[in-house]
Amino acid sequence: MGEMLNMLNVNSVIKYSTALVIILSVRLLCPIISQIIIFIFHKLFKIETKSVDSGFYGPLKFMFTVIGFGLAIYYLKLPEGIINLYDKVFKILLVLSIARALANCLTPDSTFFSKLEASTRFNGNEQLNAFIAKILKAIIYIVAAFVVMSDLGYNLGGLAAGLGIGSAALALAAQDFVKSIIGGVAIISDKTFEIGDYIQVGLFSGTVIDITFRSTKIRDTQNTIISMPNSVIVTEYVQNWSKMKSRRLEMRLRLGLDTSTETINRCISKIKTMLKANDNIDTESIIVALEEIKEDSNVLLIVAYLKTGEYVEFVDMREKINCSILDVLERENIELVYPTQRVYMKSI
Repeated sequence: MGEMLNMLNVNSVIKYSTALVIILSVRLLCPIISQIIIFIFHKLFKIETKSVDSGFYGPLKFMFTVIGFGLAIYYLKLPEGIINLYDKVFKILLVLSIARALANCLTPDSTFFSKLEASTRFNGNEQLNAFIAKILKAIIYIVAAFVVMSDLGYNLGGLAAGLGIGSAALALAAQDFVKSIIGGVAIISDKTFEIGDYIQVGLFSGTVIDITFRSTKIRDTQNTIISMPNSVIVTEYVQNWSKMKSRRLEMRLRLGLDTSTETINRCISKIKTMLKANDNIDTESIIVALEEIKEDSNVLLIVAYLKTGEYVEFVDMREKINCSILDVLERENIELVYPTQRVYMKSI
Protein backbone atom coordinates (compact mmCIF):
# COMPACT_ATOMS: atom_id res chain seq x y z
CA MET A 1 0.00 0.00 0.00
CA GLY A 2 2.82 2.34 0.91
CA GLU A 3 4.60 1.57 -2.35
CA MET A 4 1.43 2.46 -4.32
CA LEU A 5 1.14 5.79 -2.49
CA ASN A 6 4.77 6.51 -3.19
CA MET A 7 4.23 5.67 -6.87
CA LEU A 8 1.20 7.98 -6.98
CA ASN A 9 3.14 10.81 -5.33
CA VAL A 10 6.04 10.34 -7.77
CA ASN A 11 3.66 10.31 -10.73
CA SER A 12 1.93 13.45 -9.48
CA VAL A 13 5.26 15.24 -9.04
CA ILE A 14 6.36 14.21 -12.53
CA LYS A 15 3.01 15.20 -14.00
CA TYR A 16 2.91 18.66 -12.40
CA SER A 17 6.60 19.18 -13.12
CA THR A 18 5.95 18.41 -16.78
CA ALA A 19 3.06 20.89 -16.78
CA LEU A 20 5.36 23.53 -15.27
CA VAL A 21 7.99 22.76 -17.91
CA ILE A 22 5.33 23.23 -20.62
CA ILE A 23 4.40 26.64 -19.21
CA LEU A 24 8.02 27.79 -18.88
CA SER A 25 8.99 26.46 -22.30
CA VAL A 26 6.15 28.27 -24.02
CA ARG A 27 6.98 31.40 -22.02
CA LEU A 28 10.61 31.24 -23.18
CA LEU A 29 9.71 30.47 -26.79
CA CYS A 30 6.85 32.98 -27.16
CA PRO A 31 9.12 35.99 -27.99
CA ILE A 32 10.80 34.02 -30.78
CA ILE A 33 7.53 32.63 -32.14
CA SER A 34 5.93 36.09 -31.97
CA GLN A 35 8.81 37.68 -33.87
CA ILE A 36 8.66 35.00 -36.58
CA ILE A 37 4.90 35.44 -37.06
CA ILE A 38 5.18 39.24 -37.18
CA PHE A 39 8.18 39.02 -39.53
CA ILE A 40 6.17 36.89 -41.98
CA PHE A 41 3.20 39.27 -41.65
CA HIS A 42 5.42 42.29 -42.35
CA LYS A 43 6.96 40.60 -45.38
CA LEU A 44 3.54 39.82 -46.84
CA PHE A 45 2.28 43.40 -46.39
CA LYS A 46 5.66 45.09 -47.06
CA ILE A 47 5.90 46.73 -43.64
CA GLU A 48 9.36 47.93 -42.68
CA THR A 49 8.80 48.20 -38.91
CA LYS A 50 10.91 45.91 -36.72
CA SER A 51 9.08 42.94 -35.26
CA VAL A 52 9.69 44.00 -31.65
CA ASP A 53 8.35 47.49 -32.42
CA SER A 54 5.09 46.16 -33.81
CA GLY A 55 1.90 46.85 -31.87
CA PHE A 56 1.07 43.13 -32.13
CA TYR A 57 4.29 41.99 -30.45
CA GLY A 58 3.25 42.48 -26.80
CA PRO A 59 -0.31 41.08 -27.13
CA LEU A 60 0.97 38.13 -29.18
CA LYS A 61 3.54 37.25 -26.51
CA PHE A 62 0.84 37.49 -23.84
CA MET A 63 -1.53 35.18 -25.75
CA PHE A 64 1.17 32.57 -26.25
CA THR A 65 1.76 32.63 -22.48
CA VAL A 66 -1.98 32.08 -21.95
CA ILE A 67 -1.85 29.21 -24.48
CA GLY A 68 1.02 27.71 -22.46
CA PHE A 69 -1.20 27.62 -19.38
CA GLY A 70 -3.95 26.03 -21.49
CA LEU A 71 -1.63 23.27 -22.72
CA ALA A 72 -0.64 22.56 -19.13
CA ILE A 73 -4.29 22.45 -18.03
CA TYR A 74 -5.23 20.05 -20.83
CA TYR A 75 -2.14 17.93 -20.14
CA LEU A 76 -3.08 17.62 -16.45
CA LYS A 77 -6.65 16.65 -17.46
CA LEU A 78 -8.11 18.88 -14.79
CA PRO A 79 -11.86 18.79 -14.04
CA GLU A 80 -14.20 19.89 -16.83
CA GLY A 81 -15.29 22.97 -14.85
CA ILE A 82 -11.72 24.32 -14.78
CA ILE A 83 -11.26 23.60 -18.49
CA ASN A 84 -14.53 25.38 -19.35
CA LEU A 85 -13.47 28.34 -17.19
CA TYR A 86 -10.12 28.46 -18.99
CA ASP A 87 -11.86 28.39 -22.40
CA LYS A 88 -14.07 31.33 -21.41
CA VAL A 89 -11.13 33.33 -20.00
CA PHE A 90 -9.08 32.51 -23.10
CA LYS A 91 -11.77 33.91 -25.41
CA ILE A 92 -12.06 37.10 -23.35
CA LEU A 93 -8.29 37.60 -23.23
CA LEU A 94 -8.05 36.91 -26.96
CA VAL A 95 -10.61 39.62 -27.73
CA LEU A 96 -8.89 42.11 -25.41
CA SER A 97 -5.46 41.27 -26.84
CA ILE A 98 -6.67 41.80 -30.41
CA ALA A 99 -8.20 45.13 -29.35
CA ARG A 100 -4.99 46.16 -27.65
CA ALA A 101 -2.89 45.13 -30.66
CA LEU A 102 -5.06 47.15 -33.04
CA ALA A 103 -5.00 50.14 -30.69
CA ASN A 104 -1.20 49.92 -30.38
CA CYS A 105 -0.90 50.19 -34.16
CA LEU A 106 -2.89 53.43 -34.26
CA THR A 107 -0.21 56.04 -33.60
CA PRO A 108 0.25 59.26 -35.64
CA ASP A 109 3.43 57.93 -37.25
CA SER A 110 2.17 54.37 -37.70
CA THR A 111 2.13 52.34 -40.90
CA PHE A 112 -1.67 52.64 -40.95
CA PHE A 113 -1.56 56.40 -41.46
CA SER A 114 1.37 56.11 -43.88
CA LYS A 115 -0.62 53.66 -46.02
CA LEU A 116 -3.70 55.87 -45.72
CA GLU A 117 -1.80 58.93 -46.96
CA ALA A 118 -0.20 56.93 -49.78
CA SER A 119 -3.43 55.37 -51.06
CA THR A 120 -5.75 58.37 -50.64
CA ARG A 121 -5.64 62.13 -50.73
CA PHE A 122 -5.64 62.22 -46.96
CA ASN A 123 -2.99 64.69 -45.80
CA GLY A 124 -3.45 64.90 -42.06
CA ASN A 125 -0.89 66.46 -39.77
CA GLU A 126 0.31 64.80 -36.59
CA GLN A 127 -2.44 66.35 -34.45
CA LEU A 128 -5.18 65.26 -36.87
CA ASN A 129 -3.71 61.74 -37.01
CA ALA A 130 -3.58 61.62 -33.20
CA PHE A 131 -7.20 62.81 -32.97
CA ILE A 132 -8.41 60.20 -35.48
CA ALA A 133 -6.34 57.55 -33.68
CA LYS A 134 -8.07 58.36 -30.37
CA ILE A 135 -11.50 58.01 -31.99
CA LEU A 136 -10.58 54.69 -33.63
CA LYS A 137 -9.11 53.38 -30.36
CA ALA A 138 -12.32 54.28 -28.53
CA ILE A 139 -14.38 52.45 -31.16
CA ILE A 140 -12.12 49.38 -30.97
CA TYR A 141 -12.37 49.15 -27.17
CA ILE A 142 -16.15 49.72 -27.23
CA VAL A 143 -16.60 46.91 -29.76
CA ALA A 144 -14.31 44.66 -27.69
CA ALA A 145 -16.33 45.44 -24.56
CA PHE A 146 -19.59 44.49 -26.32
CA VAL A 147 -18.05 41.23 -27.56
CA VAL A 148 -16.83 40.36 -24.06
CA MET A 149 -20.21 41.20 -22.51
CA SER A 150 -21.94 39.04 -25.11
CA ASP A 151 -19.58 36.16 -24.36
CA LEU A 152 -20.27 36.52 -20.64
CA GLY A 153 -23.96 36.04 -21.34
CA TYR A 154 -25.27 39.57 -20.97
CA ASN A 155 -28.39 40.40 -23.00
CA LEU A 156 -27.20 43.11 -25.37
CA GLY A 157 -30.72 43.42 -26.78
CA GLY A 158 -32.00 44.49 -23.38
CA LEU A 159 -29.06 46.81 -22.99
CA ALA A 160 -29.76 48.37 -26.37
CA ALA A 161 -33.44 48.79 -25.41
CA GLY A 162 -32.41 50.48 -22.19
CA LEU A 163 -30.13 52.79 -24.11
CA GLY A 164 -32.97 53.55 -26.49
CA ILE A 165 -35.24 54.59 -23.62
CA GLY A 166 -32.66 56.95 -22.22
CA SER A 167 -31.34 58.14 -25.58
CA ALA A 168 -33.31 61.40 -25.53
CA ALA A 169 -31.98 62.40 -22.12
CA LEU A 170 -28.50 61.25 -23.08
CA ALA A 171 -28.62 63.29 -26.28
CA LEU A 172 -29.59 66.43 -24.38
CA ALA A 173 -26.87 65.88 -21.80
CA ALA A 174 -24.25 65.16 -24.46
CA GLN A 175 -24.95 68.20 -26.65
CA ASP A 176 -21.98 70.19 -25.37
CA PHE A 177 -19.77 67.10 -25.54
CA VAL A 178 -20.71 66.46 -29.19
CA LYS A 179 -20.17 70.14 -30.00
CA SER A 180 -16.72 69.95 -28.45
CA ILE A 181 -15.84 66.86 -30.49
CA ILE A 182 -17.00 68.54 -33.70
CA GLY A 183 -15.06 71.63 -32.65
CA GLY A 184 -11.94 69.53 -32.08
CA VAL A 185 -12.25 68.02 -35.56
CA ALA A 186 -12.68 71.52 -37.03
CA ILE A 187 -9.65 72.86 -35.14
CA ILE A 188 -7.36 70.06 -36.28
CA SER A 189 -8.63 69.73 -39.87
CA ASP A 190 -8.49 73.51 -40.44
CA LYS A 191 -5.06 73.60 -38.76
CA THR A 192 -6.11 76.65 -36.75
CA PHE A 193 -3.32 75.84 -34.31
CA GLU A 194 -1.13 72.92 -33.35
CA ILE A 195 0.54 71.62 -30.21
CA GLY A 196 3.37 74.00 -29.36
CA ASP A 197 1.71 77.11 -30.86
CA TYR A 198 1.21 80.23 -28.76
CA ILE A 199 -2.43 81.30 -29.10
CA GLN A 200 -4.86 83.80 -27.64
CA VAL A 201 -8.54 82.94 -27.25
CA GLY A 202 -10.63 85.71 -25.75
CA LEU A 203 -9.00 86.75 -22.47
CA PHE A 204 -6.75 83.68 -22.31
CA SER A 205 -3.41 83.13 -23.98
CA GLY A 206 -0.69 80.51 -23.74
CA THR A 207 1.11 77.61 -25.39
CA VAL A 208 -1.01 74.69 -26.64
CA ILE A 209 0.04 71.50 -24.84
CA ASP A 210 -2.76 69.08 -25.82
CA ILE A 211 -5.83 68.78 -28.05
CA THR A 212 -8.35 66.13 -26.96
CA PHE A 213 -11.89 65.11 -27.93
CA ARG A 214 -13.49 67.61 -25.61
CA SER A 215 -11.02 70.37 -24.88
CA THR A 216 -7.78 72.11 -25.69
CA LYS A 217 -5.23 72.66 -22.93
CA ILE A 218 -2.88 75.64 -22.92
CA ARG A 219 -0.14 76.68 -20.51
CA ASP A 220 -0.18 80.41 -19.82
CA THR A 221 2.69 82.69 -18.81
CA GLN A 222 1.98 81.95 -15.13
CA ASN A 223 2.66 78.25 -15.86
CA THR A 224 -1.01 77.51 -15.18
CA ILE A 225 -2.82 74.95 -17.35
CA ILE A 226 -6.10 76.24 -18.79
CA SER A 227 -8.59 73.75 -20.28
CA MET A 228 -11.01 75.28 -22.78
CA PRO A 229 -13.89 73.36 -24.42
CA ASN A 230 -13.43 73.07 -28.17
CA SER A 231 -17.02 74.24 -28.65
CA VAL A 232 -16.05 77.58 -27.06
CA ILE A 233 -12.85 77.95 -29.08
CA VAL A 234 -14.58 77.57 -32.46
CA THR A 235 -16.98 80.38 -31.58
CA GLU A 236 -14.20 82.79 -30.50
CA TYR A 237 -11.60 84.72 -32.45
CA VAL A 238 -8.33 82.80 -32.20
CA GLN A 239 -5.02 84.62 -32.56
CA ASN A 240 -2.17 82.26 -33.40
CA TRP A 241 0.97 84.22 -32.63
CA SER A 242 3.19 81.32 -33.67
CA LYS A 243 1.96 81.61 -37.28
CA MET A 244 3.25 85.15 -37.54
CA LYS A 245 6.18 85.58 -39.92
CA SER A 246 6.99 89.03 -38.55
CA ARG A 247 6.08 91.25 -35.61
CA ARG A 248 5.33 94.97 -35.68
CA LEU A 249 7.56 97.31 -33.75
CA GLU A 250 5.95 100.69 -33.11
CA MET A 251 7.00 103.50 -30.80
CA ARG A 252 6.56 107.23 -30.39
CA LEU A 253 9.30 109.49 -29.07
CA ARG A 254 8.46 112.86 -27.56
CA LEU A 255 11.19 115.38 -28.40
CA GLY A 256 11.33 118.74 -26.68
CA LEU A 257 9.81 121.75 -28.46
CA ASP A 258 13.18 123.47 -28.29
CA THR A 259 14.69 120.77 -30.55
CA SER A 260 15.66 122.38 -33.84
CA THR A 261 14.31 121.21 -37.19
CA GLU A 262 17.84 120.43 -38.35
CA THR A 263 18.45 118.23 -35.32
CA ILE A 264 15.13 116.42 -35.83
CA ASN A 265 15.90 115.73 -39.52
CA ARG A 266 19.38 114.51 -38.66
CA CYS A 267 17.94 112.23 -35.95
CA ILE A 268 15.36 110.84 -38.36
CA SER A 269 18.05 110.14 -40.97
CA LYS A 270 20.34 108.37 -38.50
CA ILE A 271 17.54 106.22 -37.07
CA LYS A 272 16.48 105.18 -40.60
CA THR A 273 20.07 104.30 -41.49
CA MET A 274 20.44 102.28 -38.29
CA LEU A 275 17.21 100.35 -38.90
CA LYS A 276 18.04 99.62 -42.56
CA ALA A 277 21.41 98.19 -41.51
CA ASN A 278 19.69 95.70 -39.18
CA ASP A 279 19.29 92.30 -40.92
CA ASN A 280 16.37 91.42 -38.62
CA ILE A 281 14.19 94.23 -40.00
CA ASP A 282 12.15 94.30 -43.19
CA THR A 283 13.57 97.45 -44.80
CA GLU A 284 10.40 98.04 -46.84
CA SER A 285 8.38 98.45 -43.66
CA ILE A 286 10.53 101.15 -42.00
CA ILE A 287 8.79 104.40 -41.16
CA VAL A 288 10.55 107.19 -39.25
CA ALA A 289 8.75 110.52 -39.41
CA LEU A 290 7.69 113.58 -37.45
CA GLU A 291 4.11 112.50 -36.79
CA GLU A 292 2.72 115.37 -34.80
CA ILE A 293 3.53 118.68 -33.18
CA LYS A 294 1.83 118.95 -29.81
CA GLU A 295 1.68 121.73 -27.28
CA ASP A 296 4.33 120.03 -25.16
CA SER A 297 6.50 118.05 -27.63
CA ASN A 298 7.37 117.02 -31.16
CA VAL A 299 6.20 113.39 -31.63
CA LEU A 300 8.51 111.14 -33.66
CA LEU A 301 6.88 107.96 -35.05
CA ILE A 302 8.99 104.83 -35.58
CA VAL A 303 7.49 101.72 -37.25
CA ALA A 304 9.24 98.57 -38.47
CA TYR A 305 8.50 94.84 -38.86
CA LEU A 306 10.94 92.40 -37.29
CA LYS A 307 11.57 89.12 -39.10
CA THR A 308 10.44 86.75 -36.37
CA GLY A 309 7.23 85.30 -35.05
CA GLU A 310 8.71 84.11 -31.75
CA TYR A 311 7.92 86.45 -28.89
CA VAL A 312 11.19 85.86 -27.00
CA GLU A 313 13.25 86.63 -30.10
CA PHE A 314 11.12 89.71 -30.76
CA VAL A 315 11.76 91.05 -27.25
CA ASP A 316 15.51 90.52 -27.68
CA MET A 317 15.56 92.28 -31.07
CA ARG A 318 13.41 95.14 -29.77
CA GLU A 319 15.77 95.66 -26.84
CA LYS A 320 18.78 96.02 -29.13
CA ILE A 321 16.92 98.45 -31.39
CA ASN A 322 15.82 100.53 -28.41
CA CYS A 323 19.40 100.77 -27.21
CA SER A 324 20.55 101.86 -30.68
CA ILE A 325 17.84 104.54 -30.80
CA LEU A 326 18.87 105.84 -27.37
CA ASP A 327 22.46 105.93 -28.60
CA VAL A 328 21.41 108.14 -31.54
CA LEU A 329 19.51 110.48 -29.23
CA GLU A 330 22.46 110.76 -26.86
CA ARG A 331 24.85 111.60 -29.69
CA GLU A 332 22.47 114.30 -30.89
CA ASN A 333 21.98 115.63 -27.32
CA ILE A 334 18.22 115.13 -27.60
CA GLU A 335 16.25 114.64 -24.40
CA LEU A 336 12.89 112.96 -24.32
CA VAL A 337 10.13 114.81 -22.52
CA TYR A 338 7.13 113.61 -20.55
CA PRO A 339 3.57 114.61 -21.36
CA THR A 340 2.80 117.79 -19.45
CA GLN A 341 -0.33 119.65 -18.57
CA ARG A 342 -0.68 123.32 -17.75
CA VAL A 343 -3.03 124.38 -14.99
CA TYR A 344 -4.23 127.97 -14.82
CA MET A 345 -5.57 129.27 -11.52
CA LYS A 346 -7.75 132.32 -11.32
CA SER A 347 -7.29 134.46 -8.27
CA ILE A 348 -10.40 135.80 -6.63
